[in-house]
Amino acid sequence: MDTLSKPTIAAFHSFVPRLVRITLFVLFALIFQFSNTVYLNLTGTLTGASQMLKEDLTFFFQMTMAGLCLVFPMLFRFKLRFTSRQIITTSALIVAGMMAIAMYSDSIILLATASFILGAAKMVGTFETLVSIQLIITPKKDYGVFFSVALGLVLLSGQVSGIWAVQLNYDYDWRAIYRILLAAHAVMILLAQLVLHDVRVAKKLPLYGIDWLGALLWSLLFTCITYIFSYGQIMDWFWAKQIRVAVFLSLLFAVITLFWMFRAGRPYIHPEVFKIKSVNTAIFMILLMQPFLSASVSVMGPFTMGVLQLDDLNNAALNWYIALGILTGSLFSYGWFRWYNGPFKLFFVIAFSSLSLHYILLYFSIGSLADSSVIALPYFLRGFGNILLFTGTGKYITRDAGPAIFTQVLCYLAMARNAVGSLIVASLLGYGQYTSTMDFHTKLAGNTGTYSPEVAAFYSAAYNKAILGGSNTTDSAILAAKGLYGKVNQQAVLLAGREIFGTMAIVGLSIILLLLFWHFSADITRKIPSWKDIRSVTR
Repeated sequence: MDTLSKPTIAAFHSFVPRLVRITLFVLFALIFQFSNTVYLNLTGTLTGASQMLKEDLTFFFQMTMAGLCLVFPMLFRFKLRFTSRQIITTSALIVAGMMAIAMYSDSIILLATASFILGAAKMVGTFETLVSIQLIITPKKDYGVFFSVALGLVLLSGQVSGIWAVQLNYDYDWRAIYRILLAAHAVMILLAQLVLHDVRVAKKLPLYGIDWLGALLWSLLFTCITYIFSYGQIMDWFWAKQIRVAVFLSLLFAVITLFWMFRAGRPYIHPEVFKIKSVNTAIFMILLMQPFLSASVSVMGPFTMGVLQLDDLNNAALNWYIALGILTGSLFSYGWFRWYNGPFKLFFVIAFSSLSLHYILLYFSIGSLADSSVIALPYFLRGFGNILLFTGTGKYITRDAGPAIFTQVLCYLAMARNAVGSLIVASLLGYGQYTSTMDFHTKLAGNTGTYSPEVAAFYSAAYNKAILGGSNTTDSAILAAKGLYGKVNQQAVLLAGREIFGTMAIVGLSIILLLLFWHFSADITRKIPSWKDIRSVTR
């Protein structure tokens, strides 16, 4: 029998050892987090197999993020209404069903809907497993310690699942990861029936008083915004009728949503959430961070694939450096909040210093990268700074956010971190990088006349190489011209990337100076409340 000095998980039958209980719930959380309708690392394969656009896949992925975010306000309600056994079983069934749809459907509407539902279900399942072991992670009920572990698992899952998807595609086919995860969900459902029993953490709270209309309005608003910034660039923004209609609908739903939020007796997201100082400071930190994460992704993808000529497998393997940074940052955050618990200002300065150094190193090395190993340290720093900012902001919002609106605050934070915030910034930066690359391409193309010794030498070498390879004069001239064009394009990508990295490095240093003068409220160690306390204040 488990002793009182060692918190355990009451949802398990008594015959299950404590270590097995912990291991199973961590594995369950990983299975949920590994599950998606699309894996963006497989974009090249999926676009070829399904004849869909890259933007379609981005839209599906962002719809998953929208579903994940918008279910937050209902997490406590589900926890207080259903048992762990019921939640895990139902969530696994839903996620597995949506993944099965993703394997065989090519309907944009169906896949977008499935992605949204999957995001919500995987969040419910992940929340259930991780909060069930929160007292094991932090017996002192410290939010900072809990977020260091929980968010570390979530971010690591995102990196490792992408790497794994590419490896399985290389060894088998793109559906391999879907089949394996479907089997994993089946095993999880079976185990939930065998080792869990229906025990409640608090008195049952029926699902009454939930603002379902508010949830629908927020979902429609997010869908419209996601559509605009997923397809804006390829449709040339406001020149496309679809984008203009989506903008009109997003404005309409925004007005209706705000009207209903102030009119409803129990709004899905309470207006008070947007007035809390510590929460808005945390949102500000997240919004400052988004360009740092998005700029690297939008530039490094074309660079590693187009300039370094890495295939999908080797390109995905670079994410191990990010994963190592996340793991190290998670351990650093855990130690910081458990033993030191120092000022937030210093914590955030360390995080932004890591992200700024990431761009400084890329700026000075991007033009002379001989191989991908030079990317290791910048990628590590990106992962390290990423997890620090997530855990830091997660802990900071708990200063003024009580249990009554805590999940709504997390929804607000997730909007900026996972859904709208990251999507908008990534879309705008991607468009900026595209226009910058085209500008450099035009300038370089104007200087490729035969009067340039460098151009003449390159063309002559390519031409002679083709002749020696057995091509005739016409084919050799075509091959030399193509090689010259490829070189121009490569240099344009390098110059555009260098420009963006330099800009982000300067912005990062400016943010660090801003943080040194920014006033952060003193830490108030708010302990994770009991489920009975949460029930007493849950709407």
